[in-house]
Amino acid sequence: MTTPTEPPHPLPRPAQLAIDCLAALALGAVAVVTANGLGTGPKGAAMKSAIGDSTDLCRAVDDGFLSGRLYGAIDRTVEWRGTDMKCEGGARPGDDGLRLVFAAPGNVKADRLVFVIGISGSIDDLAESERAANVTIIDEKTGRFFSSGRQDRCWTTVTSVDDDGRRYTIGGEVYCSGSLPSLNDGSSVSLSDLRYSGRLTFDES
Repeated sequence: MTTPTEPPHPLPRPAQLAIDCLAALALGAVAVVTANGLGTGPKGAAMKSAIGDSTDLCRAVDDGFLSGRLYGAIDRTVEWRGTDMKCEGGARPGDDGLRLVFAAPGNVKADRLVFVIGISGSIDDLAESERAANVTIIDEKTGRFFSSGRQDRCWTTVTSVDDDGRRYTIGGEVYCSGSLPSLNDGSSVSLSDLRYSGRLTFDES
């Protein structure tokens, strides 16, 4: 004969709501990271999937840059310019939108950050527009991911679009109304004055 067991005691409502919110935030952030073509696996795996040495667009010209200030779990001034950094961009995998990837100079592998900026919509009428954006920061040293998630937390003002055929040079500024939470722990990163000039290439098909 089976002895009936008591149902588990429910959590207090405030605690349950907090857990539900954290779960939703984590799922949203994972969705953004996955949509941007990244993975949350071992350190370095994200970099390999986000940007490849053989298609580094910043090595061809020297006017690309990423600049800004990070606060919180990462406290750092970012000032990357020209052929010393790495960048890549194109259509966002499996999703509507565009993706720009920026990585710190290649000789700083022990302490490298990777930025992924996803921009909603297509390249059409992109110049001088304001678009919803999501931002993911990968800290390769610790293996941590920070992401804005799917919420309307970040957007970008695109200030310039130059087209030379299949390659576009995109310049703009990113604003976020809140910090970017970590997918790994309870920490977060805030952005200030994030400006960029990157490149997009598209397949001929």
